[in-house]
This record gives sequence, C-alpha cells and structure tokens, in this order.
Amino acid sequence: MTASEAVRPQRRVGTFTLGAVLVAAGCGMLASLLWPSFEPGWLLNASPLILVALGVETLLSARSGGKVKYDWLGMILCFLLVGAAMVFYAAAWAYENGEFINVRNCSRCADETSFRMDYEFFNGFDSHTLRLEAGDALVGRIDTRNGWLEVEISDEDGNTLLEGAPLNGDQRVEVPKTGDYTILVHGRKTSGKFTFARVPAELPEEALSAETEETA
Repeated sequence: MTASEAVRPQRRVGTFTLGAVLVAAGCGMLASLLWPSFEPGWLLNASPLILVALGVETLLSARSGGKVKYDWLGMILCFLLVGAAMVFYAAAWAYENGEFINVRNCSRCADETSFRMDYEFFNGFDSHTLRLEAGDALVGRIDTRNGWLEVEISDEDGNTLLEGAPLNGDQRVEVPKTGDYTILVHGRKTSGKFTFARVPAELPEEALSAETEETA
C-alpha cells in the first residue's frame, strides 16, 4: 500500500447519490424558471432513479475494497435518500393518477344545456350535471389527438347509461326519465376536445298542431 492510498479519506456511502440528486433538482428548477413550457413532472417520474443510483453506488463501493465509509451518519443519509425517493414516487403517482383536473390551454363551457372542453393537455377527472327531461337525447362528439379520454354518463340513481366511450366519434344517449344526469370525463395525458349537448324531445304532433294554429 502506498502512502497516498493510506491517507486517502474514505467517502460516506450515499454522498455521490445525494450530490447527483441536488444537481438534477437544481437543473430542473432552473429550467422551469427559464422555460415556462418546461414540464417539471418528469423529474418526479424519474424519482426511482434515486434508488438505482444509491444501489449502484453501494455495489461499486463494495467492489472497490472498502473505500466507502459505513457509519451511522452514512446510514442516516441512505435512509433520507430512500425516504425522499418514496415521497417523490408517491407525488408522481398522485400527479399521474390523482382525481383532479390538470389541464393546459383549456377552454371549458358548462351550462344548463351543454358541457364542452377544448384542451391542449388534459390529465385527470372533470364532470358536469345536466337536468334532462324524459324523451330528451344527450348527443356528443369526441375528438382526441393523443392520449385517451373516457366518458361515463349516469343518472341520479347511479345507473350508468354510457361507460367507456371510444376515443373518438359521435355519441348519443336517450334519456329514459326526467332527472339529473352527470357527465364524468377521465383524460389521460390527452389533447383534443369534446362536446355533449341536450337535444330536447320533440313536441307531440297534437301539441305542435295546436301551437301552429294559435300562432296563425
């Protein structure tokens, strides 16, 4: 063993991974400030790489013949890194699958007769409730450019009239009884637009004839 090897200080396990995480987080924050269109969500999605880097560092240190120091401070550092990775993973999962609306460049219109959205990016859930009469029809159009969109239409009793609508195309639901009908949309990293509107039931021929005579 040479004199230089004898005096070489040992490095605690986890310090390299900690440095890499700090560099990546700082670069991501800087990019989000300099480029507003930058999507920082991919940093959360990359959080499992913390565990990968820590595991690689541990394996390489074992191979290098004990040049890495294992003490209680090193163990605490590893524990903090593993905990941070789990927290970031949970945040990434909630970001990707949470029941909230996450949209960009979206125009949304929901009134007494229709529910419409036009979006550049839509990830999450949204809903609107319409009051419909028996004999009405609820017609819709879905135009999806990427990702996918599902639509569920149910009445106030929880009965489903439409579920798992296709990504694109026309939809039509006949309204069997008067009540409140909820349109639930679930977007998964999709861009496009959709519209659902109420089409009132036609008046009976007798009432239509009587109304025509009164108008004349």
